[in-house]
Amino acid sequence: MNLPAVLQNWPLEAIVAIIAGILILLVPRILNYTVAVYLLVIGVLGLLHTGHWHGVRPQTIIALVAGVLILIKPSILNYVVGIYLILFGLLESGIIRPW
Repeated sequence: MNLPAVLQNWPLEAIVAIIAGILILLVPRILNYTVAVYLLVIGVLGLLHTGHWHGVRPQTIIALVAGVLILIKPSILNYVVGIYLILFGLLESGIIRPW
């Protein structure tokens, strides 16, 4: 199996998630910062995927805000991630409609 060829077809978000997961498993004490950086990277990637004919997805804004909040106050990680996951799930399921 040619690993570089396989990785070339993976979404960048998937690669970032795997790297973040490995970092958290190897160095648990950097959990807060790893999650914050992951959310910021996902938010920035979401902004980069925004084209002239597409608006910014609410999930992108939520990821950016969550990442910044965790960097500012790491002790609220549990609450921010919980709220992020609930909002993300409601948006992805269509229960909450974006603007």
